Parts: sequence; structure tokens; C-alpha cells
Amino acid sequence: MSIELVRIDDRLIHGQIATTWINDYNIEQVLIVDDNVVQDKMQQSVISMTAPANVKVKVFGVDSFIGIYKKNPIKRRTMIVLTNSIDAYRLLAGGVQIDYLNVGGMRFLDGRTKIARAVSVTPEEREAFKKIIEMGIDVRIQMIPRDEIVEMKNVIDNTDGGGK
Repeated sequence: MSIELVRIDDRLIHGQIATTWINDYNIEQVLIVDDNVVQDKMQQSVISMTAPANVKVKVFGVDSFIGIYKKNPIKRRTMIVLTNSIDAYRLLAGGVQIDYLNVGGMRFLDGRTKIARAVSVTPEEREAFKKIIEMGIDVRIQMIPRDEIVEMKNVIDNTDGGGK
């Protein structure tokens, strides 16, 4: 298995991913796994333009990726980018093996509660994070590799929005 990093970041591929995460993990391909992005050709072309030229980018729906993952070993150093914890839970429940889950940006929008710097969740996303943690997966909030790691298990029950 060569999944080096699985990250939740609703901005998908952007400067931090292109300049730090991809370089720090020597990533050869980025797989965007999102049911909405797979339907949006315009967003896919923007994503392709933001990735470094030497990095292959592919977009999959969640169920489609699970099916492919079960049949085809990943041979390249790979980063998976998701937009939310619900899809991350679906991947894990579907049998995708990961070492840990990195959480970057989940924007504060209506219906979301801030639980940490740059991380806000809906009630459904909060429950998905709890299920992921119950599966024994280490969930770490970290914007860039040099930032301090905040363990999700320490902030997920935070309801006052005061996370770090």
C-alpha cells in the first residue's frame, strides 16, 4: 500500500497542499475522492491546474474509489484528499486502510460549529469523526506539516466553539 497521506480539506488542492504536503511526503499522485467533484468538470480542471506538473491528479466518487481500491493495489506514493469526515468514514467502512487521518480546513458555514482553528463541523460530520476515532484511527488536525498537531479526540466534544 502506498497511501502516504489522507487529508480532509474542503479547499482540495491549494497552495498549502501543493507546496508543503506534496513535497514533504514525496507525493506522486493526488486522488480527490468526492461525489460532488466527480460530477463537476469545471472544478476538476481547476484542480488539475493547481497541482504541481509532476503530480498526477485523479477524481473519484466515494463508492467508485472503494471498488477500485479493492481490485487494484496503489503503486504510486499517494495522497487522498476528501472534503468531509462523512466520506472519510465511508472509505474506512468500505475497507480502505489508512495509518491516520489529517484534517486541514473545514470552513465555518451556517449549520457548523467551530471545534478547532480552521475546522468546523455539522452534527453529522462530528458523529463521523467519533466513529472514525472509535475504529482506532488517529485523527490529527494540522494545517501544515510544521504546525502543532491537535488530536481530534481532544476537541470533538467541544460544543462552545473554543477549540485551538
